[in-house]
Amino acid sequence: MITLGCFHALTINERSGEGAYLDGKNLGEVFLPLNELTEQDIAGNEVNVFVYLDSDGLTTATKKTPNAQLGDFALMRVKEINNIGAFLDWGIDKDLLVPYGEQNPKMEQGMSYLVGVYLDNASQRLCASNRYNKFIGKAEANYNFKDKVNLIIAGRTDLGYKVIVDKLHWGIVYYDQVFKSLFVGQTMPGYIKKVREDNKLDIVLEPIGIASAHTLADKIIEELNKNNGFLPLGDKSDPELIKKTFSCSKANFKRAIGGLFKKGVIAIEAKSIKLK
Repeated sequence: MITLGCFHALTINERSGEGAYLDGKNLGEVFLPLNELTEQDIAGNEVNVFVYLDSDGLTTATKKTPNAQLGDFALMRVKEINNIGAFLDWGIDKDLLVPYGEQNPKMEQGMSYLVGVYLDNASQRLCASNRYNKFIGKAEANYNFKDKVNLIIAGRTDLGYKVIVDKLHWGIVYYDQVFKSLFVGQTMPGYIKKVREDNKLDIVLEPIGIASAHTLADKIIEELNKNNGFLPLGDKSDPELIKKTFSCSKANFKRAIGGLFKKGVIAIEAKSIKLK
């Protein structure tokens, strides 16, 4: 089944002076403009295209990659505001509408907002919303301790960064677990620390336990090799200096260098380490 708002491999039925007409199966013919065609795009061949409705309601395709597909979240800039809503720079020829009822807070021209893309049932057009709860928190959070997940930074709270987990769940990364700069719309991996009774998730940004030590140990060896086998960081070093250098907690740093010491790879002083 061909779905609006997604990429599909469609067969070219016919090529004309205006463009190509693709077999959109359940959606009927899909138009691909002439300026996106190559010499290889002839009848019978397949093209990988993103499918959407243009401003006139015509089922249209593009080879360009939009900033977000159906069900995705992305940070997008408001290009224009009119009487029906805000129009976002979608990264393709068509802008993406955020109706006034889907804005929280009300959007301003020139500003960027994290939005989710959905298919409006009434108009059958792709729209966006930053009323996130229409997308998030509907499914059961079936995770285990240490599971790796995909995160989108959604904002800041008094306790930490609010994150969207696997596009489905709410999570939080507490400030004392953040060791690098974060911004709204940023994507990154994270790890499950706790599934709370309210189905929300406590998240950390570093692998938990042995995996974390192994990953960090590799970074430490790499930095030692860059600096002639010496780094001015050790057991008694300032946590902020460790955080700035390796984007990790002092506890994880000590665990990693402890593992390297036991293997005989490094020597440890109070405020330095060196390769043996």
